[in-house]
Amino acid sequence: MIGSIVFLIIFILVIVYIIQPMLLEKDITIENTQSTTESFLQRKKILYKQIKELDMDYQLGNVLEQDYINTRNDLKREVSEVLSVLNKK
Repeated sequence: MIGSIVFLIIFILVIVYIIQPMLLEKDITIENTQSTTESFLQRKKILYKQIKELDMDYQLGNVLEQDYINTRNDLKREVSEVLSVLNKK
């Protein structure tokens, strides 16, 4: 008797857990907490840090020369794009 009650309670809890997302409000909005300029400035800072880390890895011998050249050029191009957007604002 007690076993069947415990089983029933666990079964009900599992069912509620499974259907719970369908019962929640569907209209969830994400607010933009950062301005566009701030996000570009943050991206610029991250890219500079990545270039610095890449240079250090290359100097330590952890990165092949061709990979270093390609990755550094990609990062520099992305920094250039971010700077051009920031200069337009």
